[in-house]
Amino acid sequence: MKKAFVIGILPFIFVACAQDNQAIKQSISSLNEEIINLQKSIADMKVNVDELDRKISVNEEKINTNSRAIAQVRNDMSYVTNEVTIMKNMLETEPKKSVLEKSSLNIEKTQPKNDTASGNQVIVIEDNFSDKSSLYSYAYELYKSGKLFESKSKFEEFLALYPYDDLSDNAMYWIGEIYYSNNEYQKAVDTLTTLIQKYPDGNKVPDAYLKIALAKKEMGDIAGAKETLNKLIELYPDSEVINTAKSRLKELE
Repeated sequence: MKKAFVIGILPFIFVACAQDNQAIKQSISSLNEEIINLQKSIADMKVNVDELDRKISVNEEKINTNSRAIAQVRNDMSYVTNEVTIMKNMLETEPKKSVLEKSSLNIEKTQPKNDTASGNQVIVIEDNFSDKSSLYSYAYELYKSGKLFESKSKFEEFLALYPYDDLSDNAMYWIGEIYYSNNEYQKAVDTLTTLIQKYPDGNKVPDAYLKIALAKKEMGDIAGAKETLNKLIELYPDSEVINTAKSRLKELE
């Protein structure tokens, strides 16, 4: 009787086990499907993150480009403002005369002097300007015209009158450039070093570092040139001269 009972319940046990196995298989299948879906979601998120990183990099580059462009526009506006001031003064006094002609008309005397660097005779014009913008612009016009001795004299006059003006660092920078152009490299280094110390927030400070490095290179101080370029790259990574600095440093390696 017992044997018959055991044999009788065996089918029910097998059916129950089979049902449990089927439930387990379904659970495992569901888990696998969920894992696959989760992996897909993670992959999609990674793609989105990579795309976001790419867009951030693009935007950072655009911001840097726009910053450099804005700085250049500001410099151009400063120069144009100076030119407009000169033209306004000309129109108020002698409308048909250029700024150089105006200066000539104001000459009370001219004194020939010898340029000790070149031995050539130069003329220093004794003129009077009613405002600092006109004086600075006149000095810059002389520089662009190649009249370096006269330009240096006018920039020095500007610095004597306006030692802490917004354009003072620019004036000192061009004096350094004139020394460099005349192969007076140590004087260029000394002048531009003074600029950096006296006007640390001036817009010409990065240019001054670059020109100091070039002057040191010309004097054979390669280690000093490298040190100055590395300092420029470290302190002013977004300056307009950064690419030139990196290129010059690579040439010295």
